[in-house]
Amino acid sequence: MKSKASLKISTSYFGQPHLPHVELLLFTKYLSVLLRSGLPIDEALDILLQQSKGPLQKILTTLKSTVRMGKTLSDGLQEFPRTFSPVYLNLIRAGESSGTLQGNLDQLSIQLQKEHDLSQKIRGAMMYPMIILVVGLMITIGIVVFVLPNITGIFDSLHVELPLSTRIVLWISRVTQTHGIAIGFGLSAFCVAFFFLLKWEVVKPISHWVFLRIPVFGKINRQTNLARVTRLMGILLQSGLPISEVLEISRSVLRNVYYIRLFQALKDGVGRGSTMTTVLESSPFLVPPLALRLIRVGEETGTLGEMFLYLAGFYEQEVDDLTRNLSSLLEPALIIFIGLMVGGLALSILSPIYKVVSSV
Repeated sequence: MKSKASLKISTSYFGQPHLPHVELLLFTKYLSVLLRSGLPIDEALDILLQQSKGPLQKILTTLKSTVRMGKTLSDGLQEFPRTFSPVYLNLIRAGESSGTLQGNLDQLSIQLQKEHDLSQKIRGAMMYPMIILVVGLMITIGIVVFVLPNITGIFDSLHVELPLSTRIVLWISRVTQTHGIAIGFGLSAFCVAFFFLLKWEVVKPISHWVFLRIPVFGKINRQTNLARVTRLMGILLQSGLPISEVLEISRSVLRNVYYIRLFQALKDGVGRGSTMTTVLESSPFLVPPLALRLIRVGEETGTLGEMFLYLAGFYEQEVDDLTRNLSSLLEPALIIFIGLMVGGLALSILSPIYKVVSSV
């Protein structure tokens, strides 16, 4: 029998195995398929264990032992909070209580798949513009660091007054050549410090306010938050969880400060007997009128879970359309920016030479 000390170590948050999102999605799908085929939970886990390796093998070993000791699957899952979120645990627990475990696993698969698709769409939309920006910056840095130092002597021998842009470019080249390592370390330290600054609780209200209001990106951010939370609420409600518990779970998985505050107010308002629509009407920027109308219909007709799932599909499509158009919106702006940057650099180099040639 394990001692309390060893149990504490085995359930340590940072010392336990962790599944990436894609592996968690596949585990959930395969377990759902095996249960749908009529296999008992312990045999399904055993089949998955035979085909697994790495962190998943360790998790499945624990789950199999837990189930064979007469405990529930959710008892085993809660030993791995790094992998299985409160949403996951509550849906599994609700499925075990109501006899709809396989159906809830299907819902979890859909939720995980939608989250994966949203992340992939946003990353895919940003990939091409980032490549263009990085290539443009690399070309500029290459000219400043490797080309300009070799032609500085030419400018000195021209004996003409250099344009301001040329003097600035030459100064940047000299500073980069002399203090390049220090500048590199300084920029790296600034980026790391800025990243940790954004994680600081005091700064989050400011940074999250900005993230919600940046043109194009702010709209994607708001609709991504709405897509995730409405799908989650729809799944939880259809699983039979009470609205108070649904709101608490949904609030716990949100990351934006303003949506967290909204859902805390929503939970408090519903607890006092108010409708969800009444509370949400005070935040039209975070929850648009379309969502409010559908939520009101859901409350009046008792189809709130279905309305949340419909809203999730709607906002997922909106995010899909926005991210698909994002590259075409950013591409011209980035090309113009890089063209101006490289063209201005070339003009700064050539204009003194042209001035001398034209005066001969």
